[in-house]
Amino acid sequence: MGKLDHPMKILALEDNRFDLELILFELRQSGYVFDWVQVENECDYREQIEKCPDIILADYTLPQFDAMRALLILQERDLDIPFIVVTGSISEEVAVECMKQGASDYLIKDRLGRLGQAVQRSLEQKCLRDEKRRSEHALRASEDKFSKAFHLLPDAMAIHDAGTGVFLEVNQGFSNILGYRMDEVIGSRAVDLGIWVNLEDQKSITSCLRERGEVLDVETIFRRKNGSTLYGSLSARRIEFDGTPAILSIMRDITGRKQAEEELKHAHDELEEAYDATIEGWALAMELRDSEIEGHSRRVTALTVKLAEMFGLPDGEITNIRRGVLLHDIGKMAITDRILQKDGPLTEEEWAVMRKHPTHAYRMLSSIAYLRPSLDIPYCHHEHWDGSGYPRGLKGEEIPLAARLFAVVDVWDALRSDRPYRAAVSREEALDYIRSQSGLYFDPQVADLFLRLVEDGDQY
Repeated sequence: MGKLDHPMKILALEDNRFDLELILFELRQSGYVFDWVQVENECDYREQIEKCPDIILADYTLPQFDAMRALLILQERDLDIPFIVVTGSISEEVAVECMKQGASDYLIKDRLGRLGQAVQRSLEQKCLRDEKRRSEHALRASEDKFSKAFHLLPDAMAIHDAGTGVFLEVNQGFSNILGYRMDEVIGSRAVDLGIWVNLEDQKSITSCLRERGEVLDVETIFRRKNGSTLYGSLSARRIEFDGTPAILSIMRDITGRKQAEEELKHAHDELEEAYDATIEGWALAMELRDSEIEGHSRRVTALTVKLAEMFGLPDGEITNIRRGVLLHDIGKMAITDRILQKDGPLTEEEWAVMRKHPTHAYRMLSSIAYLRPSLDIPYCHHEHWDGSGYPRGLKGEEIPLAARLFAVVDVWDALRSDRPYRAAVSREEALDYIRSQSGLYFDPQVADLFLRLVEDGDQY
């Protein structure tokens, strides 16, 4: 600190050349490299200080000028240049007065031994003052930017006392969004004004601020002065405001976005209903074409959904399972009536054609984006746990879970329903069959769960 990256520029206010040479010699002895200019009157002095010397060494009294006048000129010009009085003799009172007027130090000419130290200290003090000014300037600039952002931002911004919750400052955006004048808000609390619709949200946010120091993008409902409500996204953090612990909060009005989301959800729900109505229409068309399976889709859908719920699957997966069940035999639309509605047993050639219906289902549905998550059942419900199924011979957990769940239900319903070529089997016979095929056709875990469902309930 105090070291210069260039030769020191000295302005010497001195009329005695011999005294000046002694001063410069002492500085060289102290290791300084410098350039210097000598002046003896006020006019030359004024000209030279505009060139910003690094330091001024001034005799106290000159014939036409003196150090006190030189210091006064620096003050008038608001120039911060280290100023050391180097004089032949000076009283203590005069020395003190020079220091009061801004001199960095003073020395007697016949005692120049500490001149180097005085110059060093003066330069260091100047560096400290420069750094302080830069910091203060940066702080003012930062405060100006914050102030402009605070007052011009369209979002509702507020500063609260961290202890009492009292508003210390709000911006115009706060007034525009919530309808309060600034003078109505400052000095009050949000809970007193009734701004919070849900006080539990306010308590939760306060707790988070206490624990973590900030909250980000918390969505809640606020009340305007006129009693209407709005959705807001609130962020807040702890700060210091005028030396007081405070909370800076920013609330963005997201009412329009929330309304758009609600409208989009409503449209999505209507579209979902249209999708499901279409799927149910396809399932009904299959039943009308194949009278022996009347009511089959409705029964297996209800039972498979119950089984999936017992398995703990989330709602989204259950929705896909429900659609998959309704569409499980959609591939049979590609099978001729001669085979599909045949009264007697199918030949090997006819079975080969019939076993293609899962592949037909995949080809029919895989290009429909919203049905792809539901394809596992139409495509894989004839796969067997032991790998003996079709169309791909999948084994064990290679078979999608949705297809494993439905496979048990599908066989149960087929056993418990009348067919042209056989009567429905009894409940106990169907249960025995499911038990016997656990680990062969059926996933053992799924089979056990299904048996619990049927044995504990009133399923047909």
